[in-house]
Amino acid sequence: MPDFAVTRQDMIDALARAMAAQDWVRAAWLGGSDASGRTDALSDIDMQFIVEDDRVEDAFAAIHAALAALSPITRRFRFPEPAWHGHSQELLMLADADPDHFLDLVVMKVSGEDRFLEIERHGEAMALFDRDGLLAPPPMDWEAHLAKMRGRLETLRAQFPLFQPMVSKAVRRGLPVEAAAGYQAVTLRPLIELLRMRHCPERFDYGSRYLDRDLPDRWREELEALSLPASLAELGACQARAVNLFDEQLAALDRGEWAIARPAAGD
Repeated sequence: MPDFAVTRQDMIDALARAMAAQDWVRAAWLGGSDASGRTDALSDIDMQFIVEDDRVEDAFAAIHAALAALSPITRRFRFPEPAWHGHSQELLMLADADPDHFLDLVVMKVSGEDRFLEIERHGEAMALFDRDGLLAPPPMDWEAHLAKMRGRLETLRAQFPLFQPMVSKAVRRGLPVEAAAGYQAVTLRPLIELLRMRHCPERFDYGSRYLDRDLPDRWREELEALSLPASLAELGACQARAVNLFDEQLAALDRGEWAIARPAAGD
């Protein structure tokens, strides 16, 4: 591994110091792998800030200045406003830092909602500073969450069988790129969603992330075996297996079989 002049911790410390010096920045914390206790040498930096409502652009200016003092910013992408979560978000890379340690930065207004602080979904936020007690984790709204999950379940129930011919036709036509893309999108991904609904409903919508901790080994290994077919013929066999598993998981959910206990709606 190459050595980099700017470390992951250097970037975290520089931003924490710079933002703590601004009284209009009310809180800062680390999420992602830091919040879940799974940081390793490859982990990027998920950092969030809460600022006074009229200071969002000032926050990004302060962020850029603090990082530029460490190293030139080589890559930067600001998500179009409003971002899907209602906050402001930017991705950055530094010339002298490991690209794996790119920064995923979210700036939230004090008046904003949904700060990704529910422990069940996001882990325990690693506070860098919190002037007003804004980082107290809110209770999980299980009733609303499970209602959303059930809505998604009904969508998958209707869509899944309708989309499978897209994959099988591509296999029969000898179109590996089309078959592989379709298989991942309309066969494997919905199967992952059902397995998450059974075994990790709090993160049913997390896709393929964190499967090593969210699913029992049996299902993780099954998905790993299904994920990388080596040929069109093998892809066809994997699709058939995945369709059978989807039907089994759907029936289990309909019977109310949840592998781990979670609060029911209204509890």
